[in-house]
Amino acid sequence: MTKLLKCESRSKQDSTEPFYIQAVGEIEQVYFENTTRHTMASTIYNVHLYPSVYLKNFLPIDIIICLPGTVQENLLEASASIQLPTIDLTKSSIIIKLPNYLEKDWSCRGEIMADPPEFTVWSFESFDSAQKVVLDLGMHTSYKHGSIIMALYCPFWMLNKTGLMLSYRKSSKVGKEHSSPIKKFVSAMKPHRQRAQYRKRKTRATADDFLNILYHPEHFKGPILFSFRSKAFFGKKKAMIRVEDGEWSDKFSIDVSGSEGVVACKYNGMIYQIGVHNQLTYNSLTKQITFTPYYILINNADFLIECQEGDRPADPMIKVPPSECAALWPRTEHDNKTLKAKVASQPEKTAAFIYTDSHTTLLKLDNKYGGINVDVQINEGGVYISMSAYVPGNAPAMIINHTPHTINLWEKGSLNVRSVQSYNRMFYTWENPAGSRKLMWEDNNGKEIEDNLRKDNLGTFQLSEIDEKLFYVSFLDGTQRVLLFTTNLKIAEDCQLAGDLEIIDQEITLNIHGIGFSLVNNITKSELLYISGIIWETRKSIGGRWRALSAKEVNAIEEGYQRYIRELQIGKMDADYRIMLDPKLMVDYLNMEMLRPHRRYMRRTFQTGLWLQYRTSAHQVQLHAKINKLQIDNQLSECVFPVILAPVPLPKSVTQSTVMKPFAELSMVKRLLEHSSVQQFRYFKVLIQEFHIKVDIVFINAIMGLLEANEVNETEESALFCEDMKLVDEPLMYHVNLITTAEQKNFFDLLHFSPLKIHISFSMTGSGGGPSALPQVLNVLLQGIGVTLTDINDIVFKLAYFERNYVFMTHKQLVSEASTHYAGQAIKQAYVLVLGLDVIGNPYGLVIGTMKGIEDLFYEPFQGAIQGPGEFAEGLFLGVRSMLGHTVGGMAGAVSKITGAMGKGIAALTFDKDYQRKRQEQLSKQPANLQEGLARSGKGLVMGVVDGVTGVVMKPLSGAKEEGVEGFFKGFGKGVVGLVTRPTAGVIDFASGSFGAVRRATELNEEAKRVRSPRFLQPDSLVRPYIKDEAEGNKILIELEKGKYAHTDVYVYHVFINKDVLLLTDKRLSYLERSDLFGGWRVDWSHTWNELSEPAKVVEKGVQIFIKDTIKKKKLGLFGSTSQSKILLITDFNIKQLLCSKIQEQINQSGA
Repeated sequence: MTKLLKCESRSKQDSTEPFYIQAVGEIEQVYFENTTRHTMASTIYNVHLYPSVYLKNFLPIDIIICLPGTVQENLLEASASIQLPTIDLTKSSIIIKLPNYLEKDWSCRGEIMADPPEFTVWSFESFDSAQKVVLDLGMHTSYKHGSIIMALYCPFWMLNKTGLMLSYRKSSKVGKEHSSPIKKFVSAMKPHRQRAQYRKRKTRATADDFLNILYHPEHFKGPILFSFRSKAFFGKKKAMIRVEDGEWSDKFSIDVSGSEGVVACKYNGMIYQIGVHNQLTYNSLTKQITFTPYYILINNADFLIECQEGDRPADPMIKVPPSECAALWPRTEHDNKTLKAKVASQPEKTAAFIYTDSHTTLLKLDNKYGGINVDVQINEGGVYISMSAYVPGNAPAMIINHTPHTINLWEKGSLNVRSVQSYNRMFYTWENPAGSRKLMWEDNNGKEIEDNLRKDNLGTFQLSEIDEKLFYVSFLDGTQRVLLFTTNLKIAEDCQLAGDLEIIDQEITLNIHGIGFSLVNNITKSELLYISGIIWETRKSIGGRWRALSAKEVNAIEEGYQRYIRELQIGKMDADYRIMLDPKLMVDYLNMEMLRPHRRYMRRTFQTGLWLQYRTSAHQVQLHAKINKLQIDNQLSECVFPVILAPVPLPKSVTQSTVMKPFAELSMVKRLLEHSSVQQFRYFKVLIQEFHIKVDIVFINAIMGLLEANEVNETEESALFCEDMKLVDEPLMYHVNLITTAEQKNFFDLLHFSPLKIHISFSMTGSGGGPSALPQVLNVLLQGIGVTLTDINDIVFKLAYFERNYVFMTHKQLVSEASTHYAGQAIKQAYVLVLGLDVIGNPYGLVIGTMKGIEDLFYEPFQGAIQGPGEFAEGLFLGVRSMLGHTVGGMAGAVSKITGAMGKGIAALTFDKDYQRKRQEQLSKQPANLQEGLARSGKGLVMGVVDGVTGVVMKPLSGAKEEGVEGFFKGFGKGVVGLVTRPTAGVIDFASGSFGAVRRATELNEEAKRVRSPRFLQPDSLVRPYIKDEAEGNKILIELEKGKYAHTDVYVYHVFINKDVLLLTDKRLSYLERSDLFGGWRVDWSHTWNELSEPAKVVEKGVQIFIKDTIKKKKLGLFGSTSQSKILLITDFNIKQLLCSKIQEQINQSGA
C-alpha cells in the first residue's frame, strides 16, 4: 500500500512549497506464538517513509537544478543524486541547466508527472548567434520503494582517441526541427587553425551541417554527448564519421554494445582506418563509442623507436617513445603492408616486415642493440604492433651442426648462402621477414629440403659425395627454436620424442557417477535450477585400447544380450551363447568375444557423469576429461521450459553409424621443458556437442530476484559511474588491449576449441498465462534501442571454432582471444537473428584479413574428432619411427605429428546460401566406400570415420603418400596433411567424394526431461537435503487441479494406493485419482482436519479414518450416529503406522 503525504507549512505567511512524503505500508505474516501457523493476529505492519522524487545525474558533466517556488539553484555533480521533496506530482515542473557545455549554457523545462512513461526525451536549448540549437537527452524513470527515480542520461558518449579532428553525423537527411551545437565551439576550441581555412569550410557548409553534425577536436578530452532527434531517439541508430573536412564514412550501427569494428574515411588523398569500440556503461543507459587508430605502434623497449612504411622511404619517421604508443596511418594501398623500424640513435634500419598478419618476429639490426622483436596481434577493432628489445630466445632459430660436415643453408628466395661449420652453432633470423620464411638446404640428389621453423620436425637426408645418413630435428628449447643436424639416430629420437617414449610413472583416474548443483531462494521458498546409457566396447588384444562401437552395433548387441540373460534366468541351461545378430555381426556372450566381422575382446560398460584421467612422466603431462551428460533443469513450477540446458539428441540417421560421444571432452598433452618455465602444449583440444538453451521470463526474473540482495546502493552506484568516467580521461595506451611480449608465453602446437551450435528458445510468458515484466536492466537496454523482445523459438546460433597452430600465447591472451571470439559472435548474432539490428562488420565474426595459420570456421559438432593423449603420443611415435626407416616407405612425405587438417572435416561457412544448397546436395549422397584411398601403415592408424559422419580423424602414418586420403579430398593435392586453408570455392566442393554424408533426420527427437522434481522447502525456509518422495509429493500438490491448492496448502505427506494417491497437507486430507484421458490428478474426495471426528486407526485391511457426518446428526438428533468411516487399503504395516502418526500430528496442529 502506497500513500503520498502532503505536509504544509505551519505558518500561513510562509510561501515555502509543501513537503511531500511517500509512505509505503507492508504487511508481514509471522507465526502465531510458538506454532507454525499464520493467523489474523500474527501480523506486523511496517510503514516506510521515502522522498517522492529522486533525480540522478548520469551525464559526464555537472548540472544545475531549479525547483519551482524557489530562487536557489542546486548544483548536481556527475554521478550524484538529489531528493526533490517539494515536487507536486500533479502539476510540478523543474528546470535543468547544463552550464558551459561546448562553450554554451543549455536549459530545459520538464514536467514531473504522477505516472510518467519509462523513457522520455528532454530537449535542451541554447543559441548560436541567432540560430537556436537543441541537444536532446533522455530521461529514464523507474520506481523504488514507491518513489519516482528520474535519471538524466545521454545515449552515446563519443570518445576521440585518434589524435585527429573528427566529425560525427547522425543522419544524412536535412532536418527541419532544430540544429546541433557546433559553430562557436569549433572556433573557440581550435584557435590554432587558420581562419582562412575555417571560413572556407564555413562557406561550404549547408543547413545540413548545422542540423546533424558534431565536431570533436583532437585535443578535446571530454566526451561529446551524441544523440538523435526525439522522433528517432528510441529507434535503430546509425552514424557516420569523417576526418577533418574529408569524405563521410559509410553508415555504421552504434546500437550493438560489446562490438568492435573498423570504418574507413578518406581525407587529403589518404584512407584513414579508424577502430570503433562500443562499450556499455554500468547503468545500461549509455554506450561509450571510442574511436582509436586501427593500426597502433607500441614501444615496450626502454629506448626510442622510429618506424616507417616499407615502400615509402621518403616519408618522415614515426617516433614511438618508450612505454608509449603511437598511431599508424598507412599511406600505401597494398594489401600486404610493411614497416621498417630503427633505434632513434642508430642509423641502421630493420628489414621490412608485414603487419597485416599475426606473428612474432625478431628483426635484425647490425649494431649494439642486436635487433627489435615485433609482436603483431589483430582483432576486429585494431591491429597492435608491439616492439621490444632483443632478449635471448627471440631469434627464430639456433642452428646446431653436430656432424663432421659443413652444412650450407639459405633462405628461400635469397642468394645468400650461410655455412655452419662442423660442431658449431649459430643464431639465425630472417633476411626477408616479409617473405616465405623457409630455411633451405640440399641433399645428395639436389633436392631442396625446407623447414619453416614453426613446428617440431624430424627427417633424414644425405649430403652430396658423402655416403652417410644425416638427421635433422627441430624442437623447442624454452622460447628458442633449435634446428639440430646430427649423425646420431638416438640423439635425433631423444630430441624429438622427449617424453613421448617415456614410461608413465603416475596415473590418476577419477570416475564420478553424477554431481548435482541446486540453486535455492529460501526467501521465496523456491528452487530455481538443478544441474546434473549402456555402451559396448571392443579391443584387439589384452594390452590394447578399448574402443566404443557405433550406436547401431551397441543396440543390436544389447538386445541379444538381454535375450541371452532372460534365457539363463528361466533356467535354460543350454542357452545359445553364440548368436548371429546380423549377417556381419556375431558375438559370444559366454566368453565376451566378438567373432564377426573381426575377432575382438568385448565388454559391457556404461558412461559415468564425469571421467578424468591424469598421467605424468618425467617430461610429459597428459590430461583427458569427459563430461558425458550435462543438464540444467528449471525447477520453478510455473515455467514454460522445464529443462534449461541439455544436449540436442543426434538424428537417428547419424546415431546408427556414430560412436556415442560425451557432451564435452578435453584432451591435452603437455611437454615439460627442462631449464625453462615455458610450457609446450603439443595437443590441446576441446569438443562440445550441440545443445539447447531454453529459458522463460519467469526464470530470468527469479534469478534476478535472487541477486536483489546485492542491489547497488547510491555510494556504489556513484563509484561505478566514476569508473566509466575514468575511460574518458585515459590515454590511447589504456585502450590498447594487447598483452606485451614481456609476459611469459606458452607454445601451442595445436590448440582447437570446437564450434558451438546452440539452439535458443525464449518465452515472454510463464505457464500461468500472460506476459511478465522484463528485468530492469534488460528492459532499459532494449528500450534504448527501440526493440521489443518477443518469443523466440529454436533460433540456432553457430559460433565458429577457435584454432591456433604453432603460436606463442600468454594465458591471459588465450583467454581474451577465445572469449572475444565466441562472445563477439554470440552478441552479434543475437542482435542480428533475435533483434534484427545491423552490426559493424561481419555478424558472424570471421577474422578480418588474411591471417595465416588461423581459420575461424564452422563444422557440425558431431563431426568433430578428438584423440586421447595416449592415442596422440602413439601416433607421434609411429610417425617418427616410420620416417626414420624402421618401416617401409622411408620418407614418402610423411609428417611426424598431427596436423592442423585433422578433425576439421569440412569447415563449412554454413551462412552462405549457395553453400547451404550445395552442401545439402552432398549430404543426400552416401559414399560408395568408407575406406577409399585411406593409407594404412602400422598400429595406431585410425581407419577414418564410419558412414554418415562428415569429419575425418587421421594419424601420422609412416608410408602415407603425399596426396593423403586420395579420393576423399577433392581439389587438395600435395601437402594436404598439415595445410591450413581459408574458405574458398574449393572448400565448398571438397566434400564431394571425400567423406560419408549425413542426412539430418527430420523426425522429432525425444524431448529432454527433468532429472528430478523441484525441491520441497518446508515453511521455515531452511534448506535441507533433497528428499525425492517429498519433492514428488509437492509436485503433485502444485499440479493438482491446475494449481488450485498450490498457494493455500503446504505439503506434508503422500502415499500411493495402487494407482491412486492419498495426499496430506496442512489444511486437508485428499484422495486423488489419475486422469487417464487428460493426464494429471483430480480430487476424488477431500476433508479438512476439522472434519475428522477421531484419530485414524490401523486395521487389518489398512488404515481407517473417521469423518464427522453433520447431515446425519441433524436427522437423528441427540442419539444419532455422528461419524462415518473410510478404509484406506494399505498392506505395508510400517506405512500404516507412519500414516496414522502423520494424520494425528496434523489434527493436533489444526486444533481440531
